[in-house]
Amino acid sequence: MVVSSFLFWRRIKPMATQETKSMLIRDDEKNSCAGMLHYIAFTPTDRTKRAAIMWTGCWIAAGIAVFIPLAHFFLVPAFLIAGPILFFQRSKQKDAKEKVTGTCPRCHQEIEIKLEATDQLPKWVYCPKCDGSLDLNDDETQNLIDKVI
Repeated sequence: MVVSSFLFWRRIKPMATQETKSMLIRDDEKNSCAGMLHYIAFTPTDRTKRAAIMWTGCWIAAGIAVFIPLAHFFLVPAFLIAGPILFFQRSKQKDAKEKVTGTCPRCHQEIEIKLEATDQLPKWVYCPKCDGSLDLNDDETQNLIDKVI
């Protein structure tokens, strides 16, 4: 009985998955190298859970802010308004980007570039080794750019 209930909950419990995707790393002279984008993909249930936690956290902060003299006049309304706004932003976020690994097309050294969870590709960044400007493109975006050009 215990094993079957464990297997039931294991089956329906969604998990965020760590994934990688190939991408292009280009410099400003259009030299390019292959790279890998590391990100976390969220299931719809995970997105809803993360969004609900954010909304709850904002409203708990609003409840705590009630007891702060003078500041509660703007903190409480701010947290009450921010809760639903952050809920909808989090519920739309399908993945969280972590980093890009690959070879710099300028200095030909292995690089690792940290990304913010909400960063959108294509994105211009600087090489951590040689400070050259790099364009990070995922393959789908690069295919669209090549068709237009």
